Amino acid sequence: MKPKWDVTPEKMVLVNALLERVDVIDNATVAFQQAYPDAPPQMIDAAVLHVYRDGVGAALDWVSAAEQFLRNPAEGLDSGATWHIVYHLYNWHQFQALLPIGREGVLDRLSDLKLFISQNNPDAAAGVVNHLEELFRGDVEPPGVG
Repeated sequence: MKPKWDVTPEKMVLVNALLERVDVIDNATVAFQQAYPDAPPQMIDAAVLHVYRDGVGAALDWVSAAEQFLRNPAEGLDSGATWHIVYHLYNWHQFQALLPIGREGVLDRLSDLKLFISQNNPDAAAGVVNHLEELFRGDVEPPGVG
């Protein structure tokens, strides 16, 4: 029985276009800068890494590993390929939560923290700390998910 995958000709055109791009890293950098103008260069670079520089290849490796497993189940499903794609997806998930607030957003939250401490409001300060920890751990749902 074949699963009903939504592999349309339009999707295959997009996949092939991405795989054939010569300047994909430069294009991705510009696209992320446009989408997240407040994000510092280090965050943009990390997003490009996890999605384009390594992420697309990791996804292709995992899909290839899935087919290889069907051809030779005795070898098992490549755990390295699985770990690699999970690593990039997890990091993209984390950056998706952080990129919209950018460096200025983190600095704003630190200013809030200082204010709450100066006002002797430990509950509010703890709330800011918890929110920042969630952002940096990737425990926050990215915008538009959930």
